[in-house]
Amino acid sequence: MATIKKVDCSCPRRKKPTCPHKPYRVSYREPGGRAGKPRQVSFKKLEDAEAFAVKVERDKDLGTYINPKAGQRTFAEIWNEWVEAGTLEESSKRNYQSVYDNHYGPFFGSKPIASITPTTIQEWEADQKERGYKETGINGRKNVLSSVFNYAVAAEIIGRNPCKKANPRRRSGQQLTPVTDNDIPTMEEVLGIIAEAPKLIRAGFWAMAGCGTRPGESLALADESMDWERSVLAVDHQVSAYGCQEISGYRRGVKRGTKHRTFDQARRTPVPESINEIFNDHIDAFGTWGDRGWFFESPRLNDRHPSYDWFLDQFKAAARLAGTPQYTPKSFRHFFVSEAIHADIPLFEIAAWVGHRTTRTTELVYGHLVRRAMDRGARTMNNRLGLKLEPFKGLIVPPSLTPSEDDVEDWDDVA
Repeated sequence: MATIKKVDCSCPRRKKPTCPHKPYRVSYREPGGRAGKPRQVSFKKLEDAEAFAVKVERDKDLGTYINPKAGQRTFAEIWNEWVEAGTLEESSKRNYQSVYDNHYGPFFGSKPIASITPTTIQEWEADQKERGYKETGINGRKNVLSSVFNYAVAAEIIGRNPCKKANPRRRSGQQLTPVTDNDIPTMEEVLGIIAEAPKLIRAGFWAMAGCGTRPGESLALADESMDWERSVLAVDHQVSAYGCQEISGYRRGVKRGTKHRTFDQARRTPVPESINEIFNDHIDAFGTWGDRGWFFESPRLNDRHPSYDWFLDQFKAAARLAGTPQYTPKSFRHFFVSEAIHADIPLFEIAAWVGHRTTRTTELVYGHLVRRAMDRGARTMNNRLGLKLEPFKGLIVPPSLTPSEDDVEDWDDVA
């Protein structure tokens, strides 16, 4: 049981209210009975000591006790521990460090993690808005922040995640930015951008629009990844700023695995016959290189993959020349998913093709397209059934909602 003892200091009585000493000492044991480690915490005021004594005993009873000293570790320490505890690629760690330096470090870095409250989180959000960041970006960074606090809770460093109490009225789950019609290029706009792309990389643009691959995945197309007979592409590599040296020989190159998936979890996507021919034409014109038969080679260095940034620059230049500078490589994936939904392809298949974790992601991002598909489905079934029901209407007998005389007599017999 926690006990409170007053330990008087040597300061004159008139100076005790302002002296730095904390005379009220709370003594207690950590969970475990007599085996629990003895602890002492001092307070300036008696009421604070009494409140702590009650809380620590209650937390021990509920199994939620947290060592107060653990929460004195800084946010920066917990952040680094959280990053190292995961299984992040070197490129992901580099991106997280950049985000930390720009968004978390200046505000939270030196603060004891236990001192960060829901109010602190709201102040950080307000600071982000003042710096001109959009709400969708702030929400995304808050999700990462919440993951760090969840780790601290699981490691028994703090008792609660302050992010869960900040802005309680905000809807949870809607963390992805829905795509609008303006984000999706038309067929003519897609063809216009591809026409302006350099021939060396044009097949990669076709892969994004016709197979739903990401830019890094498109750069890692290879003969080994193609099932030419079945027209199926295994998406199992991507070009990254930090690739696997055992594959590419350089830090910047290709690496095994793709977003959300390891090399052993390669996803597969169908290759349209027209795209299959484009891949064949590309190989006939430029050949392949390396053990896997990579499609694309750096325009400056032999046996090296093109850089990710170079690919993005080529897309931006092509989009600008085509008169549609608002589009990005992700717009081609939007085009692919949009066309698939319009073709009434099941959502679980689309999600598997483009590499979404679940169909929920596809529904959140492309919700308005899914709703339109539902409307088309209802109209289709109405056309198949609704217009042909007239001859059968007289034969369809609705169920009786009130008992008939026969029903009443049968019930009397039972009674």
